[in-house]
Amino acid sequence: MLRNFIGFHPAIHDHGEGDPPYFWQVPKEHHRYLRILPEVEIERLTNAQKSPLVLVKPLHDSQRAAELLQHFHRSKGLWIFRHYREVILSHLSYYKGRYDPLTYLKDLLELNAHSWKAEGLNEGMRDFIMQHRIQATTPTAAFALFWLARNSLLLHQKHPNLLVVNYADLIADPQRALMMISQHIQMDLDPRYALFPQRRERPQLLPNSIPESILAACEAMHTKLCAMSSNLSSQSNS
Repeated sequence: MLRNFIGFHPAIHDHGEGDPPYFWQVPKEHHRYLRILPEVEIERLTNAQKSPLVLVKPLHDSQRAAELLQHFHRSKGLWIFRHYREVILSHLSYYKGRYDPLTYLKDLLELNAHSWKAEGLNEGMRDFIMQHRIQATTPTAAFALFWLARNSLLLHQKHPNLLVVNYADLIADPQRALMMISQHIQMDLDPRYALFPQRRERPQLLPNSIPESILAACEAMHTKLCAMSSNLSSQSNS
């Protein structure tokens, strides 16, 4: 939805996660699958791009958000977060019958330094995973740790060009979200970009409970993310 807000603009060339030519085009089992190309390659591509602006979604490089924004100093970043329960349910649905979730998250649980899943985690999060990975005996618990680890990266991505957006706010008031994003990227976005069918998702229960210590950490992280989003929203409206 965030990509649609911006990607409809005729001056922007939109590239989704893993779309050529901005991402490594290698087999899925490769540890750099869906990683964004080196900066020198991005510069070569953008210089040859006819559109004045390029939009990319380097989800597997979230841990490098501030680094990339620093390198491409004219760029703007958007970090969208969603409630951990909804993300876990989404993961469980997406990976059902495709991959074994615990195998998929092995690199995170083992803190594999060669995998994007464990890259960039600070010492505190690494220690938390080490202490609690024994509780990740179900996909639900493992994906809760995954959500916690990936969103913990935001706490250390200090950059003025990175805007935090709450998915719940985006759904509740897309017009306001569009205005906030428009101000952030310094472009006039047509209000019609925010007109999409209203989403009314029926609440679903997780198939397994989240261990209490991991659940408490997820709740605390969600509170921090909401606070960051509120603060940035206020700044963009001032």
